Amino acid sequence: MTQPLSELHAPCEYAPLPGGSQAGAPVTPTRGTRSRMSAVALSIAVVAAVSACGSGETESDSAASSEPSTAAPTTPLQQPSSDVPAAPTSTAPPAPTTPAEPAVNFSMPNVVGMDLQSAQDLVQTNGVWLSMSHDLLGSRNQAIDSNWLVCDQNVPAGQQVTGDVEGTIDFGVVKRGEVCP
Repeated sequence: MTQPLSELHAPCEYAPLPGGSQAGAPVTPTRGTRSRMSAVALSIAVVAAVSACGSGETESDSAASSEPSTAAPTTPLQQPSSDVPAAPTSTAPPAPTTPAEPAVNFSMPNVVGMDLQSAQDLVQTNGVWLSMSHDLLGSRNQAIDSNWLVCDQNVPAGQQVTGDVEGTIDFGVVKRGEVCP
């Protein structure tokens, strides 16, 4: 006699994942962690969770059952033979590298009078993803960039910017409604 599918697969309890979340529960990324899990890692996690569930038969079910099991026996995965020699490692020196081309090459735009967010967006269109800013009237952080106005820039407008300049372009700013010093 065959059993219904619902009786063959008992519910599975999942072990906690690192970070205290349960399998199947949404994972809230914390500061400093990656916000996405790759498809391969997710597939591996699903396969591991399903494998951990077993056949669905609990110990009490197998002890109470006096009938022989009709399920096909499972065989463990074969471990690789230790007789296989390891692949030889390469001892060749690394190939010489050529000097990198300048990361950027553009004429610095005039951003004085713009809000900080627009100034950063304009510089980013030229390939500079990290620019700095500082409060000209104190030491306040620029949390919402659109609420700050650019009063000066460390790279004069029209100057040619070349090379790796990430983090070197700096804007002096004040909050909207304040006067530039």
